[in-house]
Amino acid sequence: MPRSFVKYLLIFFVPVLIGYAVMEYLTLGLPSGYKKNSELLREKASQLEVLVLGSSQMKDAVNAAQLEPLTINLASGDQHHNTDLKILKALVPRLPKLKTVVLEVSYSHFELPHNSSNFWKNAVYLKYYDVNCFERTTYFKDRLIYLSFPAFYSEKIWDQYISKNDPAGYNSFGFDTLNYSGVFKNRNYDESKIAPLRFKINTQPDPAVFKHNSAYFFEMLDYLKEQDLQVVISHIPMYKSYLPKRHPGILHRRDSIMQVVLDRYSNVVLLDKEEDTLQFSVTDYWNQSHLNPKGAATFTKMLQQQLNELR
Repeated sequence: MPRSFVKYLLIFFVPVLIGYAVMEYLTLGLPSGYKKNSELLREKASQLEVLVLGSSQMKDAVNAAQLEPLTINLASGDQHHNTDLKILKALVPRLPKLKTVVLEVSYSHFELPHNSSNFWKNAVYLKYYDVNCFERTTYFKDRLIYLSFPAFYSEKIWDQYISKNDPAGYNSFGFDTLNYSGVFKNRNYDESKIAPLRFKINTQPDPAVFKHNSAYFFEMLDYLKEQDLQVVISHIPMYKSYLPKRHPGILHRRDSIMQVVLDRYSNVVLLDKEEDTLQFSVTDYWNQSHLNPKGAATFTKMLQQQLNELR
């Protein structure tokens, strides 16, 4: 190979590699609940008694710092039951005092496809929790966070280091105590301005996905039963304009499965606050389907009451 060609290759690739290295460094410096949870796992694994799993709705609803006994909330945006189970199976051997697992079953959980083996957050789980969700042997690249979703992290880097928008206030349990700046706050919690807003909600029934997901959920509960773990299944509060938009068939199938679960598993209880419009008001929400830290404080107290009853 001519030396000139090698030289041109180096001139091209070395700056690219340096650029990616810089972006990875900046990404790892971003405020992150994952980092806080990683520290908690590393320092307190032998003491953790409660594990919370689920999607962003659960992530935003449970402030583990306010719970007793010692709790870690590993819920994350777009995280589905198959990822929850992978995390469970990887962590159960590392959590000798684990007694209770808190799961989420949202209105359409059973009719949304599971995460694929190429889910971009697999890199996050591997990097911060040492949990392999790739369903294959992992490589060095799999731990690179920036490369897992460059567009997403580029925006985060811009917000953090350049524009300094969207400040985060993660506590030592990975909960963002400053997570208020959403759709509702931006409209000053004015219900007349919030009512006409369109929002994301699944209204497309999918019987095939339902059959697969519900069967998988029973396998998940069987595993938890075998591990002699208590289970709290949560329906997170939804804002009042969300409730009438739910598809009746999807809702009925979810509720039917939940009734079977409660009849079949003596170690499972249900914390159902999905339709609670008395204890949750507009100022408790980030958007139609996510609580803000104020709403999370209320829901976390409810979860604490449930945990107390299990003792």
